[in-house]
Amino acid sequence: MEDKNTLRAAIIYMLVAYFFHAVQITFFKYGHFSIVPQSLFIRSISSLILIFLFQQQQNYYPKLKTQYLIKSQFLGAIGSSLYFYGLNFISLSEAAILFSTNSIWSQLIVSCMKREHITKSRLINSLICIIGIGLVSNPTINVEDPFMHIIGCLSILVCSVVQSLSYITMKQIGSEVSATIVTSYFHIMIIITSSLWQQYIGRFEYFTGYWFYIFGFAFFTLFGQILQFRAQTIVTYDKICNYTYSQTLYVIIIDYVLFRKILSLNGFIGGCFILFGVFKQLSEDKKIRG
Repeated sequence: MEDKNTLRAAIIYMLVAYFFHAVQITFFKYGHFSIVPQSLFIRSISSLILIFLFQQQQNYYPKLKTQYLIKSQFLGAIGSSLYFYGLNFISLSEAAILFSTNSIWSQLIVSCMKREHITKSRLINSLICIIGIGLVSNPTINVEDPFMHIIGCLSILVCSVVQSLSYITMKQIGSEVSATIVTSYFHIMIIITSSLWQQYIGRFEYFTGYWFYIFGFAFFTLFGQILQFRAQTIVTYDKICNYTYSQTLYVIIIDYVLFRKILSLNGFIGGCFILFGVFKQLSEDKKIRG
C-alpha cells in the first residue's frame, strides 16, 4: 500500500511529466520540422549524451529484463515516429485527443491476450471512442489537405495502439530498473529506427533556430520521460492513470496561445466522445479492482 505522501509525489511527477511532454511536442510543431527521422535522431543523441554524463554507474544490462526493455522500447520508438509524422498534418489538439485512446486499446489488447470475453460495457465504451475518432478525423472540416489530414489522424491512432503494446510489455520490466535506463533504451531504439528511415526516404534539413528547437525538443522529452517512469515505479498505475490526460488540457491551451488554433465543432464533439469513453472505462476498471 502506497502512503499518501508517496501517492502525492507520484501525482506531481505525472502532472509535471505530461506538461513537459506537451512542451516537447510544441517545440517540434513550432520548429516546423519536415524531416521527422532527422529530428528524432538528433533528439535521441542529445538525450543519450546527457544520460551517460550523469548516469555512468547504472547497470545498463539488468539480468532477465533486457529482452523486455528492447521489445517495449522498440515498440515505443515506432509509435513515437508515427506520432511525429502524423503531427505534421494535424493540430496539436487533435493529436492529443486521438492519442488519449491508448487506454481503450490497452484494455482491448489485454483482454484478447488473456482470451477474456469482452464485456458489453467495454464494447460500448470502445464504440463511443470510435465515434469520437470519426468526428475528429472528419475530412470535411476546413483543412488545407483533407487527405493528409486523414493520414495524420491514422498515424496518431496507429501510434496509440503500438504505444499500448509497448506499455503492456513494460509491465514486465518491474520497478527495480531505473527510469533513466528505460529512457536510454527508448532513445537507442529511436536512433536505430530513425537511421533506417533516414537512409531510405529521408533528407537532411536546416533552418534558422534549428538547434534551439531541437535541444528544446530533446530536453523536455528526456525529463518528461524520466518523471513519468519514476511515477510509475513508486505507485501502481491505476492510482495515476487519470492524470495522463492532463496533457490533453495542456496541449489545447498551448495550441490556442501559440498557434491560435481552436478545435472545430466536429473536433470538439469528437474529443468529448473520446474522453467520455476513456474515463468511463477507467472508472469501471477502478471499481472492478477496488
